Amino acid sequence: MQRFLEGLKLLVFGRPIATERAQRIGLKTRLALPVFGAGLLSTVAYAPDAVVDALRKGGVQSTLPVMAVAVVAIMVLLGFAYRSNVRKRPDERGDYGLVSDKLGPTAALITGSSLLVDYIFTVAVSVAAIAQFVAYVVPVVGDRHTLVAVVSIAIMTLANLRGIRERAHVMLVVWFGFLLVIFLVIAFGASRGDVVPPANPPEPTWSSAIAFAGAIASGAVMLTGIEHLASSAPEHAEPRAKRAGRTLILAVLTGAAAFLAVTIMVWRYRVSGWQSGPVLLQATDRIFEAGWTVWVVAIPAVALLYAAASTVFRRFSRLTSFLARDAYLPRQLSQQSERLVFRGGVLWVAGASAAIVIATGARLEQLVHMYLIGAFAAIVLSQVAMVRLQSGRIAVEPTGRPRLRMKGTRVLHIAAAVVAAAVWIVIAVFNFAAGAWFALVLVAGLVLLMRGIHSHYADVRRQLAIQPNDRASSRPSATHGIVLVAQLHRPALRAIAYAKAARHSSLEAVAVQVEPAATRELQRRWGELRLGVPLVILDSPYRDMVGPVLEHVRSIHRVSPRDMVVVYVPEYIVGRWWERFLHNRATLRLRARLLSVPRVVVSAVPWHLQSSLDTAEGAAFTRELPRIAGADDEAEEATTRG
Repeated sequence: MQRFLEGLKLLVFGRPIATERAQRIGLKTRLALPVFGAGLLSTVAYAPDAVVDALRKGGVQSTLPVMAVAVVAIMVLLGFAYRSNVRKRPDERGDYGLVSDKLGPTAALITGSSLLVDYIFTVAVSVAAIAQFVAYVVPVVGDRHTLVAVVSIAIMTLANLRGIRERAHVMLVVWFGFLLVIFLVIAFGASRGDVVPPANPPEPTWSSAIAFAGAIASGAVMLTGIEHLASSAPEHAEPRAKRAGRTLILAVLTGAAAFLAVTIMVWRYRVSGWQSGPVLLQATDRIFEAGWTVWVVAIPAVALLYAAASTVFRRFSRLTSFLARDAYLPRQLSQQSERLVFRGGVLWVAGASAAIVIATGARLEQLVHMYLIGAFAAIVLSQVAMVRLQSGRIAVEPTGRPRLRMKGTRVLHIAAAVVAAAVWIVIAVFNFAAGAWFALVLVAGLVLLMRGIHSHYADVRRQLAIQPNDRASSRPSATHGIVLVAQLHRPALRAIAYAKAARHSSLEAVAVQVEPAATRELQRRWGELRLGVPLVILDSPYRDMVGPVLEHVRSIHRVSPRDMVVVYVPEYIVGRWWERFLHNRATLRLRARLLSVPRVVVSAVPWHLQSSLDTAEGAAFTRELPRIAGADDEAEEATTRG
């Protein structure tokens, strides 16, 4: 069974990768753009849906171009602000590291929690969009959106656990392939002259104003991939900061242009959002009036959505490793697997996103309302941190052009912080009942959880710190060895031999009496073997195997509180999975209880059964050890020689 499991693990995850092979490959802009810009560009596949849905509820679909321009303006502003982030802080820790350094641990906790929630919803929204595209081109899928989305998450999870990364040249084809398809759709759609122009926008009302605010907030989903771009500087070739800034602004401008072009085509061809399916495919269907064309658009769109969600797995696991190193999450999350993968983070994001997809039925319009809370909370805090950073630089810079440039950059970050805060407030207010409350609860819950974990680690660190004249390294005044004997067999003899080798101050074997006849037989055989170790029988009138042993250990401590007690427990080592249910059950309970008693050491003495031996050499470990003679035996032997 063990060999089968190891073979299956090798098949699924691949061969281990040595640490020295983990080298960063510096990417130039033309390759870094599709690798790190996939998340931002992929939002073109579903951001128009969110804007159309918001305007449809207010009956003002005709204002779609105006809303698209407003979203593009926000994108451009935040894009240039984040380019400044990257150039000043080319750090893979991204917004979390920046906020931690400039605003302190509380703001860093909020940023880290917000980004984790943002990444979880990025995966959920991306796979929901994949399911929507698949259902549109393959009608037999029907209402099985959730199944398609969950299967997509499962595939991404396996790929990321194996450490499979999208090749830069493959991503180049996917990224530019999607852009090429969008360009062809827009060009053909713009060339048709038989399209009736939409009616004039209606007079603004309170309901339309609410729809406008919701549309801008929903369209801001276009910026959810910007943090990944901002933390990609270490993956760029030198000069990293300059190249990463260039990659970021190109990705933002490209995504903004694609989003604007798609929304204008959606508006021009009167895609109102009442029909189910992605508005991008609906517009394509109306432009070409040929069924096969939606496949041409859907395939690169699904590929880009998959790539975007898959990269989020790595960014999420990387962020959890940073948080774990800072003692805000379990430290195991900072450890890489044999495939150089932060496996815990991958499983966390997979489980959380799958749970959200199942809970919402993979409904894209509902997921988008939950989506932006985390992303824009992190954006606001990062821009505030950049304002503080620029203020610090201005304070030490003499007068001149550099100081003026710094002041101009600070104004840029102030404007970005104000705009991002306004968008966040609009999202929290107008989308609160539609699902934003859930994201707020998640962020708050993660902050409380991580604060509790950090406090626990700090408390443990205080308890474990070496104190002046520390007595932790002092030797115990005496050690008492106890060998637990349930029955007299080879594992028991092995445990007794080990205990004798330790040369304790005192040594005894302990058995718990449940059946008097079995106890008398044990005493008889014990006397025949002459093991040189006294046998203590503990009575157990209620057939409890654990309580009498614990009381016996405590009785030793009552007599000698500073002494150490070492308990030797024979255990069977088995090779078949089902054998684990047949052996060592009482032993495991006893070990767990003994470990809770101070100044007690539990030593498990293994005995390998034949099923656990993989090689012939393994049998050597089960042979009888040479008998370790006690002092009485040595004296007797000396007398005989004399």
